[in-house]
Amino acid sequence: MDISNFLKGVPLISETPGVLKKLEILGRRMLHHVMFSGIGRVSGSVPDDDRLQRILLMRQDRIGDMIMTLPLIRRLGKLYPGARIGIVASESNRIILKYETGLDVITYRKNPGAFISSLARARNFNPDAAVDMHMHDSTTSFIYALSSGARWSLHIDHENRLPFNVRVSAPQDGHIMDAFAGLLSGLGRKLDTAGLKREIILSNEETVFAETFWNRSGIPPGDCAAVNISAGGENRRWGADRYARVCSSILEMGLKPLILFSPSDIELARAVYHSEPGVLISPATPSILHLAALIRGVTILVSPDTSVIHLAASYGIPVVGMFLRFNPALPKWYPWDVKREVLMASDHISLDSISPEMVSEAVRALVSDMVHGAL
Repeated sequence: MDISNFLKGVPLISETPGVLKKLEILGRRMLHHVMFSGIGRVSGSVPDDDRLQRILLMRQDRIGDMIMTLPLIRRLGKLYPGARIGIVASESNRIILKYETGLDVITYRKNPGAFISSLARARNFNPDAAVDMHMHDSTTSFIYALSSGARWSLHIDHENRLPFNVRVSAPQDGHIMDAFAGLLSGLGRKLDTAGLKREIILSNEETVFAETFWNRSGIPPGDCAAVNISAGGENRRWGADRYARVCSSILEMGLKPLILFSPSDIELARAVYHSEPGVLISPATPSILHLAALIRGVTILVSPDTSVIHLAASYGIPVVGMFLRFNPALPKWYPWDVKREVLMASDHISLDSISPEMVSEAVRALVSDMVHGAL
């Protein structure tokens, strides 16, 4: 393909405030060419007779997305035991793969030079198939798929504009894990979600960090309920007074609240503590892996919709989650395959419609269920 025709009219690097904008314009022209170049398309899955030796997944988004996808990546490795699996990860979510073995990790960075370098790595990986794990069109993912030279580029069949040549029909009105598993089944072998290995692998460093905290606190993690007060956006913030009231109820249930927070929310954590001095405040966690080690073994987690919910669920910790209202026709991002209470706000603007009493009652219901289940 001669790309000189696509460059006509595209501003030079010195003439534009961002090199990525130039790449985006170039990418869109290339996409338009590919759309009308007679590229073969199949519906459903890669042909049965195609033996896949290298598979590239695009998952360059949030930490929670990677936590959810990791068990499926592991299962994929068992379905294709002789194949190499590569994954495009973001700078933030690649840490979830830190101690995984047998994966080729390519890091997506927005810096133009680093981005181009990562495209070269995708090309050198030379996959037979590239799968976009996003449930929406991603120009970035398509550029990776195109650059990699993969024979088959897979995307979920849902209002697509980008020309992936395998459109996979997967469940879109259930849980997001069903959609992910259905999409990966489009590679040609059914991926079953039963019995997935879900726990994130930790090292001795993270384990010792958590053990040191619990030993100093003098309280076993099983006597604690973790309460995450940090959120991924302003519309998911809930207020110190509300969290304090929930902590008060948790103390009445005979559990010790453990306040989890991101560094930027230290003042909010202190405000909760001063309102309800019976709580524990977690130490500053250097990474989400240290946080994972810290919450392993707690009785329950209370949290707004963030990656911490999926982190806890991966360890089998029951979750009370507070969610903004979203499109009911889209896959659900609820805690998966774990005891849970989902509290849905009345709108997508804030969590204000969820009261502390509602959260406390949800915690009480889960604790009661666990007690009766243990009898």
